[in-house]
Amino acid sequence: MIGRIQVRIGILSIAAIVLATGQLFAQNPATDGMFVTVKNPITEGTLNQIKAGIDKARNTPGRNIKIVVFDFNPNGQDASTENYGACYDLADYIRTLANNNITPVAFVHAKATHHTVLPIIACSELVMSSSARIGEVASAEKPLNQDQIDRYTSLAGLPRAAAVLKMIDRNVVMVQGLHRGGQIYVDLRKVDSNDPLYTDVRVINRTPVNMPAGLAMYDVEQARRFGLCQLQKETRAEVAARYNLPASSIDEDPLGAMARKGVLFRLEGKIDGSLREKMRRQLETARANKENTFIFQLECSGGDPTTAREIADMILAFGKDGDYMAETIAYIPNEAADLSTMIAFACHKIIMYRGGPNKQAQLGNFEDYLRAADQQRFSPEIISQNLREIAEKRGYPSIICDALFNPEIELIQARNITNGETQVMDRKKLGTAEGKNWEAMGAPIKQRGEWLVLNATTMENLRLAKTIPNQDIQEVYTLLNLEQRDVRNSKPSWLDSFAAFLRRTDVSILLVIIGIAGLVLELKAPGLMLPGIVAALCFVLFFWSQTQLGGALIYLAIMLFILGILLLGIELFLIPGFGVAGVSGIILMLCGIVLAGVDRAPESRSDWIELISRMLRYGLTMVGAGIGAFFLGRLLPSVPYANRLMLSSPADAADNDVPYLPGNEQALSLLGQTGAAVSMLRPAGTAKFGDAFVDVVTEGDFIDPGTPIQVVEVEGNRIVVKRV
Repeated sequence: MIGRIQVRIGILSIAAIVLATGQLFAQNPATDGMFVTVKNPITEGTLNQIKAGIDKARNTPGRNIKIVVFDFNPNGQDASTENYGACYDLADYIRTLANNNITPVAFVHAKATHHTVLPIIACSELVMSSSARIGEVASAEKPLNQDQIDRYTSLAGLPRAAAVLKMIDRNVVMVQGLHRGGQIYVDLRKVDSNDPLYTDVRVINRTPVNMPAGLAMYDVEQARRFGLCQLQKETRAEVAARYNLPASSIDEDPLGAMARKGVLFRLEGKIDGSLREKMRRQLETARANKENTFIFQLECSGGDPTTAREIADMILAFGKDGDYMAETIAYIPNEAADLSTMIAFACHKIIMYRGGPNKQAQLGNFEDYLRAADQQRFSPEIISQNLREIAEKRGYPSIICDALFNPEIELIQARNITNGETQVMDRKKLGTAEGKNWEAMGAPIKQRGEWLVLNATTMENLRLAKTIPNQDIQEVYTLLNLEQRDVRNSKPSWLDSFAAFLRRTDVSILLVIIGIAGLVLELKAPGLMLPGIVAALCFVLFFWSQTQLGGALIYLAIMLFILGILLLGIELFLIPGFGVAGVSGIILMLCGIVLAGVDRAPESRSDWIELISRMLRYGLTMVGAGIGAFFLGRLLPSVPYANRLMLSSPADAADNDVPYLPGNEQALSLLGQTGAAVSMLRPAGTAKFGDAFVDVVTEGDFIDPGTPIQVVEVEGNRIVVKRV
């Protein structure tokens, strides 16, 4: 007895589950559809492109196209076509779709005139925005013949015929009538002429509808009044939501009938300037290879929000360039946390790994990032706004972006009890006038007080992503109808890896140390060459590696560094001693080295702290390198073998008893005396007057060692000589 009861309970439980599942699918039917852009003006080739795109989608495994939305205003521009034949063919094809259980929907969000109107009224439904206008089919220069007029009225059908005729004939008299129990607007002239088509029409008000003179140009309110328009929606995303289409459908296949040629990019680590520039170079290579399917494997997180937005904008640009079309796909095998959400939302499609309840990819999760971030520099409001702008361009619900940053939002999926439209919203909206016709569907997506994490199950249920059962990249290729042989694995070049190595803190400091030491040695022993070459090589490598970050300040940094070297050279060679030029040169060199690694101007407290720490680090490095090079220069002449690398001046070779002239009085005593250049004077160097070795400077020309010279001017300890 107990066993039978348990069996019955089990059967009832299974039945309840099946019933609940059926109700859920009935509430949220999975409708597959696509958007098609109708180029303006419509030409004979337009139909071929449209047919190829629709046929490709209909023949794609796993797709069952039921709705095709025709966008008649590319990029929100006005549309007008004078070619009747091309528009007739497109209208005929649209009716063919309707006869094959596909609902064609026209979306008009700007002005549509002349024969562009013909395929619009051929669609089963018309959606218009608040800025849309439709009408003025005919013109005084190009009136329609009777066959063309008949085609328009036949596509319109009796309920819409008068409104359509008013776009063609300014003399139409529109009045209210009844047809088969429903109120319509008809042309009074047709009824009074006993036209057989109007036998079942009864005029209920012979007063003509008040219309502006001339051909009709309907806005959305007038179009809805006369039965031309069924809905008012402003964007593709709103249209997709109304017809329960996946978010990815608003971006039609940018490849059309083109064969896929794929490339895989792996984005790893922190999202910073280095990742951005590395990705930019890889994208340029892909474009040069004419690859058109870009798969971004996202395993990156953290970093700079501005850089993440820049990467997202790079991705958004693909598919909008008429000269180079490409489709972008975000593949998430594990977790794409915080800022990587911007990159994912910028792609045409998202594919996520879904292996089980506890084994699936995740997207979003800004909790740790926002807790650790500098709120002044990385404002949650600014990050949320950037993410929302990206999401809206791809048709993702903006409320999801808000929920990622606001734990107090209780996120639910709701259904409009009037028309069946589904939408993601905050539960609080249900209690408002705006949400009075909506009801919650199932459990909340996110409870109030929790941080939103978009796992693969949630994304698939919301029709924002597709999932694969394992992390094998081959599953992604299969989903995209790609063969592995047709996909290139894009990897950073050896130059990228070398630059990343040089940018390491320890390596960059070593380059600065060697560079400064070589520079000091070269200045201390002019003509040595080897230290100068080594210094130049180190600084070239240092600045080149920093340019790979693509920072806005890198060119300023290079110019400051070069100017610093020039000022230092002027101080050493033209103005013996050490004054303003020398100090300024050292400061400018330090500024150049510090700014080379800065991606953008400091804006917040943390930016300034980082800048100051870099300045202290490299400042101490330069001081230490300079002191070390000074002592090394004094030591090298006495080191066996090493001294062969240096050209010791007689001053260095002289005994310690050989006096150098100190003070201004001894310098003045040399005025008019003759001596000989000991080292190369270019224009500064060492000369010998009697037994004394003295630092001198020429009037500007270079003088070889051994050349007789004469002191012609003395200013303090500055001794000016000329060739005798």
